[in-house]
Amino acid sequence: MKWQQFIKSYWELVNKNELMALGGQVTYYLLLSFFPLLIFFFTLAGFAELSSEKIFSELKYFLPAEALQIVENIVYEIFSTHNPTLLSFGMLGAIWASTNGIRALLRGMKKAYGVAEKQGFIKLILSSLVVLFTISLTLIITLLINLSGKSLSVIFSKMSFIVLFLFLVFAIVLFNRMATNAQYPLNLILPGSLFSSVGWLLLSLGFSLYFRHFNSYSLVYGSLGGIMIFLLWLYWSCEILLLGCALNAVIIENYSLEKSKVAK
Repeated sequence: MKWQQFIKSYWELVNKNELMALGGQVTYYLLLSFFPLLIFFFTLAGFAELSSEKIFSELKYFLPAEALQIVENIVYEIFSTHNPTLLSFGMLGAIWASTNGIRALLRGMKKAYGVAEKQGFIKLILSSLVVLFTISLTLIITLLINLSGKSLSVIFSKMSFIVLFLFLVFAIVLFNRMATNAQYPLNLILPGSLFSSVGWLLLSLGFSLYFRHFNSYSLVYGSLGGIMIFLLWLYWSCEILLLGCALNAVIIENYSLEKSKVAK
């Protein structure tokens, strides 16, 4: 397929599946589960003796400063209560709410791929739990490796960004595998996963640079400016993920056509 035809097919798929509107729907459900997800993750990280300060210091490359500040404030407010009963109850609710967000994200990605939902409700919940725990534990292990490496080597401290980037690629590949029901080989879903990973980093960097020099949201909306920035960042993060799925979908379609031609 020529690149002009590839771009045309890609754009047609984006419009056909209404990915721009779909990104808003996914953002809404993800927003409802975002902070419960934080409760779950930071509670889990506490067992690994990872403080919130250490975690935020590592994640500064992946979130705009304004969005990171909002997340920090909410996490500190939640965990400053030191109420074990409340946190234990909140943990159960956080797990349930987090799986809702993951299910919404997977549904959006399936639609971007044009893949029919074949899993039953119970199986979908179990799959969401597997994704939730796998990504959370992998991130915790990644952060532990980074923090340990920094204390041992100056060279490793320069590589921590690369280690976190590899985690990001792993997480997005895992979501793509789940969204396609693991029916395609890695080489067909890796391009879109890399596109989403790099796109997410550029998005966060772009947000940070723009709002550092042209922070009109804070001037117009005052204290709500940070929330507006966070919502915009979350929406475009979802869009980049869905656009990566659409890229893979076109690659898979082209691969299937080429394979059928060879078979003939």
